[in-house]
Amino acid sequence: MDRRRPVIAICTSMNDTESQIRLNRSYFHAVFSAGGLPVGLPFSGTEKEAREFFGSRFYDGVLFAGGVDVDPHRYGEEITGEGVEICEDRDRFELEFAKLLRDTEVPVLGICRGIQLINVAYGGTLHQNIAGHRQDEPGIETPFSDRVVPGSFLEELVGSGSTPVNSFHHQAVKDPAPGFSVSAVSEDGMIEAIEPSVRGGRFLLGVQWHPELFCDRLASSRAIFEAFVDAARRYGEKTAAGLKI
Repeated sequence: MDRRRPVIAICTSMNDTESQIRLNRSYFHAVFSAGGLPVGLPFSGTEKEAREFFGSRFYDGVLFAGGVDVDPHRYGEEITGEGVEICEDRDRFELEFAKLLRDTEVPVLGICRGIQLINVAYGGTLHQNIAGHRQDEPGIETPFSDRVVPGSFLEELVGSGSTPVNSFHHQAVKDPAPGFSVSAVSEDGMIEAIEPSVRGGRFLLGVQWHPELFCDRLASSRAIFEAFVDAARRYGEKTAAGLKI
């Protein structure tokens, strides 16, 4: 009998008119290919709604996906960066959801906006605008490489040295949140991945690039999703066993 696919809740975006919920199909493909069951998490922008979703516990893992910028007011700054684009409803929902997840063992993966969201939720700050990190090539291309920090959890997943990445962002982690360490750095010194400083049993990782766009092509990207989904499976099995006691 096949093992149950763990349910991965993926936080979604809104379209430009804020009338439709949307999410790139690549997130669903990456999670499903790694053995998970992806489910889009809609939102209307209330903290109460975030608490309801959190309490439902229908999920075994949570993926904070890419999208517009986290409001600088959320980390104590005025908007000074060029091109800052925010969605207050999404910030309100996701930050509350992320904070509620902090004291759990739920596996969490953050991608692009997701790493920034996690960092802010845990007390870190962001660079509001940086140059040279938005490629012209298609997303499946990896024209950049990041240096992986030796001894990190990320190194266990993607290997030592450097890892090929794509890049579609103008913001990045500035001050890592308390309790977090840097696990990858770009060619120009920007933080590209963070993880808890103290290694434990929980999967918690944020990456600035979009591994979902080339997980079929690169083993290093596929490894991130496989480890995430496997952690979600173990968490789900552990939770189910506890419910039977």
